[in-house]
Amino acid sequence: MDEIDFVTLIPYVFITTFTPGPNNISCAASAARWGMKRTWGYLLGIGSGFFFILLLSGAFSGTLIGFIPWLERYMRWVGAVYILWLAWGLAKSEGQGGIGAESPMRGFAKGFVLQFVNPKAILYAVTLYTAFLGPILARPLPVVFSAALFATVGFSSILAWAVFGLGIDRFLQNPLHNRTVNVCFSLLLVWTAASVVGLL
Repeated sequence: MDEIDFVTLIPYVFITTFTPGPNNISCAASAARWGMKRTWGYLLGIGSGFFFILLLSGAFSGTLIGFIPWLERYMRWVGAVYILWLAWGLAKSEGQGGIGAESPMRGFAKGFVLQFVNPKAILYAVTLYTAFLGPILARPLPVVFSAALFATVGFSSILAWAVFGLGIDRFLQNPLHNRTVNVCFSLLLVWTAASVVGLL
């Protein structure tokens, strides 16, 4: 049995997980706009959805990789549309969200659903198991453990980005600053969507 190459696995995991993507950018934007208390549900939704994506990838990686050439194109466009919806909702929001303010980045369900239309997360998970963790695919317990481990790494990433967003909260008390940051985060999400479908 081949052994896992941790020298290449570890950089892949951390670089892919902590670089900007739909999860990280939307979490930073949500915390900056609505605070950590109202972002926790979204964070937990992302973490749970990502765990399921990892678990499914580990359990069915052979089948998934066979379907990827056919599914990838459609998955990318669906993901891009969802990301653009997040960007639009953020760009048109004004001022600090009140108690009753709604956001496209609030709630467990929205964070959970994002994972199933997030090409970066899905391709990351499939690549992780097919390219790096092949030796454990025949053993259910290591697959479950690895899914939990890498979901935890992913959660630490979105949490770090949310804390970054929270850190600029005082800056956002100025309406002009707030509007500028909203637009910047929205443009980052648009850039992410364009990258997802290969336009950049």
